[in-house]
Amino acid sequence: MMGPLDPFITVHHLSKYYGRCIALEDISFGINGGEVVGLLGPNGAGKSTTLKILAGLINATAGVITIREENIAYRRCPKSCSVAVMLENNPLPSHLTVGEFLRFRAAMKGVEAKNVRIHTEKMMSLADIPRSVRRREIGLLSKGMQQRVGLADTLLANPELVILDEPTIGLDPNQVIKFRKLISQQRGKRTFIISSHILPEIENLCDRFIIINSGRLIANGVMDELREMFFKERIFILNVECEPEFIDQFKKRQNLFQVRDVSMDLGRNRHQLSIALATQNMDAFWKTLLGEPGWKLLSIREKTATLEEIFIQATEYTDSEHTQWH
Repeated sequence: MMGPLDPFITVHHLSKYYGRCIALEDISFGINGGEVVGLLGPNGAGKSTTLKILAGLINATAGVITIREENIAYRRCPKSCSVAVMLENNPLPSHLTVGEFLRFRAAMKGVEAKNVRIHTEKMMSLADIPRSVRRREIGLLSKGMQQRVGLADTLLANPELVILDEPTIGLDPNQVIKFRKLISQQRGKRTFIISSHILPEIENLCDRFIIINSGRLIANGVMDELREMFFKERIFILNVECEPEFIDQFKKRQNLFQVRDVSMDLGRNRHQLSIALATQNMDAFWKTLLGEPGWKLLSIREKTATLEEIFIQATEYTDSEHTQWH
């Protein structure tokens, strides 16, 4: 297996056209071996198109995608890497039992006949499929359980690259926690590309995030890099003890910062302030804050932007000149 941070996937100037309509336009990014990467974007942004090209399901129109220096942009099946994909719809045969389906799929994927049963049992345990379910027909299962069957199928051939599109749809909170644990256990052993609209879950799962909109790449980085890219100000929440009139005096001193919100009189002259300031003003802000003679600073914490807030900032515009495809 690959080690973390090995060069693994490189995408150069990838484009995909359907006639005159543009699904992807000149996007470039890289993915290291062992990373868990979130691919994000609004509906119609080009996420599914990107995943399908990476999975070898459709060809690119232009550009280069290399996996271990092998160009797969126009080849349906990479030779240098095993790839598994679970798309959003996750089609499964309703008339087969879970065990029958997975044993069939294991045989199709080259698992030796003598190892098929043991291997499928192992994958069902890894995907948290209870023994009571394994002999039931797939069509009788809940959506969440079918998602787990799809995940077990995805991992059957021990793939190096795993592509998951909306993998937690239909999972209850306990199942989501178990899915998160599964991904964490595999981190560094496989490379994951995960697309989902459940942003708090993706924020917990992924090491890095790629955001596309209207077929264009608009952001690529870890959380701290994305916060710096889309939020030029830092927000601090202060709890202070002072006379109410001092808050009004403090609010007038906004050459270095802005008081965005104030919760007055929380008891015993205690107040909470939300303050925004530019990064370059940090030193002057601390001197001002700690030098205030009229109050007692009880606590201070920084409010960091969530992935959901970053996503909204990053995708708030729509390029009307480009037709959106999904």
